[in-house]
Amino acid sequence: MRQARGGDAVIIADINEEGAASVVSEIMENGGKASFVPCDVAEEAQIAALFDTVETEHGPIDVLINSAGILQNPEAIEDTSMADYDRVHAINVRGLYVCCREIAPRMQARQRGVILNIASNTSLRAFPLPAYGPAKSAVMALTEILAAELGPYRIRVNAVAPTACLTPPLQARIDAGERDYDMIVGNNAIPRMLVPEDVAEGIFFLCSDRAKAVTGATLPVDYGWQVWLSYRAYPK
Repeated sequence: MRQARGGDAVIIADINEEGAASVVSEIMENGGKASFVPCDVAEEAQIAALFDTVETEHGPIDVLINSAGILQNPEAIEDTSMADYDRVHAINVRGLYVCCREIAPRMQARQRGVILNIASNTSLRAFPLPAYGPAKSAVMALTEILAAELGPYRIRVNAVAPTACLTPPLQARIDAGERDYDMIVGNNAIPRMLVPEDVAEGIFFLCSDRAKAVTGATLPVDYGWQVWLSYRAYPK
């Protein structure tokens, strides 16, 4: 929504056709431009077809936002099945990697472009998420590698690292008593719950010309979660 309000034509690629259609409708009802192309980023052939379709039907892609991802419940490494581990990495790392690999030569040929990856606070600190945490650390590392590799072509690559964000899945866990709303808020230096609109503003900034000198950065969007974590742990 934030990109559309900024004047961008938005192409949503997802396996959730119903959810994507709802977002497309909302954007168009508010005067924006949007369309949907089905794609499962765990399938390499679908990613190649996605970019071919979008650039043929809508023109060059100037901004790629890699937001596909799945979560993991907290658990010990011995309790994480290899099937779950492989599924997390297939989407959160490999899917993102293939998307970047597919768009890079197109942007290089045009000598412009922005890639924005969704990392996480788990990219920065240890959590009992032995599949998800390393996957998001890989996203941050890949962001830095691509920023260096693609910079000479005037392509910027950045990431955002949100803390716990009040998305529908998190709300469902709170409602079920699996997560504590007050505890989440209390872990932030600024005692507020992060919401999707906060993350969208960070993404919009990094994709805009206002951030034209910023590349290779992973921006915490966390109401000060990262600094509060270390600050309050100081030995008294």
